Amino acid sequence: MACFINLSFTSCWSIAHHLSYSVPTVKTRTVPRHIFSEERALDYLSNLTQYGSRVSNTRGNFDARNYLISQIKRICSMDERHIQCELDLQNFTDSKHNQLQNILVRVSNSMNKSQNMQSLILTAHYDSVEFSLGAADDGSGVVILLELFSNLINDLTINFSNVPLIILFTNAEEPGVEGALAFMLHHKWRFNVRYFLNVDSVRCTEAANLMRTTSSQLIMDYSRVARPRTNVILQKTSTWFQFSTDYDAFNLISFLSGYDFGFFLDGYTYHTPLDQLSTFKQGVIQDLGDNLAILIRNILLEHNQQLNDNNDADPLIYFDILSRYLMIYKLSTSILIQKFLIILIIIIGIIRIIFDHIYHRQKNFSCNDFHCIYFRFKNPLIIRIISIIIYSISNILSMIIGFGFSLILACITSLIQLAPWFGNSTLAIFLFSLPCLIGFIIFQYLFDLLHRFILRKCSQNLNEIHFDFEQNFSVLIIYSLSMIISIYSNSRFFYITLIWSIFICPLYLVLIIIEFILHWKQIFEKNAHQLYLPLLISFFPLIHTIETVNRILRIFTPFISLRFSSGWIHRGNIIICSIVVIPTLFFLPLLQRTKQFIRLLIVLLFSFFIVLIVCCIRQPFTKNHPSTFYAKHISKSIYSAETSMNNSFNISLLSQQSTITINTYHGLVLSPILDQFSIKSGRKLYNKTCSSSTNCTFDDSFNRQLAVEHIQIESMKKKYRIRIQHALSYNIRISSLWNIELTVQNQFDIPRKNTIIDIVVDSSRSIFEIDIKIQRCEINDSPFLLLFTRLMPNTVLMGGAFCEAIDDDTTLIINRHEHFID
Repeated sequence: MACFINLSFTSCWSIAHHLSYSVPTVKTRTVPRHIFSEERALDYLSNLTQYGSRVSNTRGNFDARNYLISQIKRICSMDERHIQCELDLQNFTDSKHNQLQNILVRVSNSMNKSQNMQSLILTAHYDSVEFSLGAADDGSGVVILLELFSNLINDLTINFSNVPLIILFTNAEEPGVEGALAFMLHHKWRFNVRYFLNVDSVRCTEAANLMRTTSSQLIMDYSRVARPRTNVILQKTSTWFQFSTDYDAFNLISFLSGYDFGFFLDGYTYHTPLDQLSTFKQGVIQDLGDNLAILIRNILLEHNQQLNDNNDADPLIYFDILSRYLMIYKLSTSILIQKFLIILIIIIGIIRIIFDHIYHRQKNFSCNDFHCIYFRFKNPLIIRIISIIIYSISNILSMIIGFGFSLILACITSLIQLAPWFGNSTLAIFLFSLPCLIGFIIFQYLFDLLHRFILRKCSQNLNEIHFDFEQNFSVLIIYSLSMIISIYSNSRFFYITLIWSIFICPLYLVLIIIEFILHWKQIFEKNAHQLYLPLLISFFPLIHTIETVNRILRIFTPFISLRFSSGWIHRGNIIICSIVVIPTLFFLPLLQRTKQFIRLLIVLLFSFFIVLIVCCIRQPFTKNHPSTFYAKHISKSIYSAETSMNNSFNISLLSQQSTITINTYHGLVLSPILDQFSIKSGRKLYNKTCSSSTNCTFDDSFNRQLAVEHIQIESMKKKYRIRIQHALSYNIRISSLWNIELTVQNQFDIPRKNTIIDIVVDSSRSIFEIDIKIQRCEINDSPFLLLFTRLMPNTVLMGGAFCEAIDDDTTLIINRHEHFID
């Protein structure tokens, strides 16, 4: 029986997984311009990623901006109708005081003179993090919107007369959605926006999901797309994982209606140099493009649902079925069905017990398998009620024991192997669900032995006594309790409770009724068959539950692993375990009817040990699922000068130090990794010290060229002029803690290799300091990082939102021999 269950489950899961993640055939670049083409979109992406990382206020960022502007102008020039394209560059200042730009284009019908029409805005961000090409994050969103923009311009059925279209490419999204906030707070077009649609991603290896909506009623419009992929549980992912997109700026500041789409599965290369076009799965861009094209056209043609002011008073529950159909129903409907099921269970249970009792008191006939308790016990009604209570308690205790087994394993696993499930959500499901099943079966087996022992004391003919009704009804009680919790929580995220209950409860109620009608004669010849039907019925809720858990794990695992260096190793295992086990609890009560405890336990133990061995010997970090690290490459140099007011000279270098600090996000011990790197590279890491196993610092022995190459000071009337020659950079900060008046003459010339500073010093001060900070985002500026990335493919560098990893700090000390004379 256990083999039958495993084989059936594996087959159904494989088929369901294939259907859920299948993508359409890619449309070539030769298809008509009004049809979305993945090949054309990827042509844009190839050009966009050629500029390297696109960190705000860097060369790659500015080059990408210029490329997008040129493509918008080219697409607008295709139109030969009465379509008006308005290109606008919104200037704003980010938190680092950089002057940046958002790119906007508004498309409307030139024949329509009204300026107050409600618009649809499509958004994606064109900046990336340091060292990353940002192909997925968010190059994928940018090029999808470019191709959709071209499709709509060339679509003769759309004239933008009812709903104008705005395309917004934001900058500085990575530091904290600053570009989107700038639009929502300051741009003149913000007042006319009614709908928005944001696209953001972490990795394009699987089809995209609809992650969030501002109103559940918007799901009705989304349900019309070709391949809907979403789940109401995903609405909470941003809160659980603590990430934000431009969606948050639109949602928090205004009351707009909108969507947040993205490729969020398997984000193992998120914010790393591996975020490249070569990692894309063929067809995923086409899939999202086709879906968005339908949704956008419906909005522009006003085929969408009209939202009322109280649209979320009764929110919708929704989830896709194999990415082919979107199941949608109201929360109130779910609560009503659950209440009905609970009442039905109570009524049928009471009627069955009463009629059983009346029937056996009035009839006098030979005992059969289903009514022996009325002849073997003095108080059969009490025995029946007590049995139902005991079976229910045993089920609850069995579920608690099973959950406990999995939690214990999660704690032990974090000590033996850091993250054995990393990169494989299916392995995580088996690793934590099997101990839960084993714990349940062991407790049920011990309970069955105790039950038989007690029955032997009460009756000599043990084989003629059966408690099938009591066991069936105890399962219904467990599901009733779960439905009560779901009702009182009043939460959409407990919808899986209804999915299981609506399949399992009617089946058990029917079995109870049939047994009553047939006067308690066995329906099947063998007791084992009584378990098959519930298992077969449970395949749909089981497969849907596992697919949902798998989707959440594939989103959650890469993000939670980033917190391991912050003490999340044990907590991460427990969270992953809970995500897997809690839905598994719905399946456990179905196993309490089995009569083959030992056989089932042997199969489960054998399967578990195979999974455990695989977890212990596998390498969780690979090229496709790498461990990530953060590097801080800092050089500190001091220049000192002694000067009077009437001389000009070059300032000499007093001291110089260069260090590299590495921190692993996955809690890996760094020393063996660095030793392995030294062997592969042939370079010794001098003075290596580790403040912890995941944080090491060593002298930079790679002779990295100092950023500041030359400093010259010139004395002028009542001030100094300092000329600094340095490496080419977009991020140059000049500051001083001293009471001096400091002016950077060419601060708006970026990038630059020379900085000119004028300083006016209080006449009473004889010594002062100036701090010069130069930051760069090119991995070529650090020979260590460049070589490490090439030699250690399973451990990759993670970039930040700003240029932070390569940091050159220079301190200039000026000691005057004489003071200013007025």
